[in-house]
Amino acid sequence: MVASDKIIAVNFSQEAATSQVLSHPNLLSSHQAGWDGMYLEYHDSPSHETPEHYPTQHVIAIQTKGIVEAERKLGDRFEQEQIHVGDVCVVPAYTRHWIDSKGEQGLILVSLEPSFLSQTIPDFDSDNIELLPHFAQPDPLIHQIGLSLKTALQTNSAGNRFYAESLGVALIAHLMQFYTSKKNPLSNKDILPEDAKIKQAKDYIHAHLNEKLSLEAIAATIYMSQYYFCRAFKQTTGLTPWQYVIKKRIELAKRLLKIPQLSIVEISYQLGYSTPAQFTNFFRKHTGITPSVYKKKL
Repeated sequence: MVASDKIIAVNFSQEAATSQVLSHPNLLSSHQAGWDGMYLEYHDSPSHETPEHYPTQHVIAIQTKGIVEAERKLGDRFEQEQIHVGDVCVVPAYTRHWIDSKGEQGLILVSLEPSFLSQTIPDFDSDNIELLPHFAQPDPLIHQIGLSLKTALQTNSAGNRFYAESLGVALIAHLMQFYTSKKNPLSNKDILPEDAKIKQAKDYIHAHLNEKLSLEAIAATIYMSQYYFCRAFKQTTGLTPWQYVIKKRIELAKRLLKIPQLSIVEISYQLGYSTPAQFTNFFRKHTGITPSVYKKKL
């Protein structure tokens, strides 16, 4: 283990904070993306040994490529590991951590502010519910969420923040269910069917389809947590908020494409895209054809 007189505090809200413990820079970072309470870094990491440190956020490390042999200290425990693609390690905030890793690996680091958990899920009470440290183990859902967050960051498309927030809610709900000191910390509050609150949320979405929608902002307009809003919305509409936004944006795009006087460029800007190429990529991804081809078929 690297000798040190002091355990290093790593604040992942600061860009390039991992340079305190990793000698190689990140290849991708969310710090300029405006995500609220959640940060992502991607590293293509060679063999390395970190000094002993602790994060000030909850950190989820997700292996995306390679197989490495490692020795890890997590809290008061020490284990030898063989880490494979899809394996996930959870380091709760203020938990001491050290790793000596042999072999090249692709590594996604997702960091969550402790306050983000309580804001997202009101039932999270840090006095009674403790996020537990976990050595590397397979977790297909967290692996997929990590890859989806990385892709969202790389595409930098309209709706990036909204999509990332939706994935963040799913990640937190999964952590609360399987990585805490209580088996079922989430309450089973009754969710009302289609009511004024969900209608108000839908109205808000319709009125802001050409803007960068925020899951936090939508939930705040109806005075619900992001977690309960997502549950209520899915139960009421059959779609997640993100899926609903995509559906409505496509419907609006198709209506605008039917207007002969509007060009693809004008429609792109009306829908809030900074370039026609972004709109074209979005439309093709969700319909299978480009806007120009759709317009010609009308």
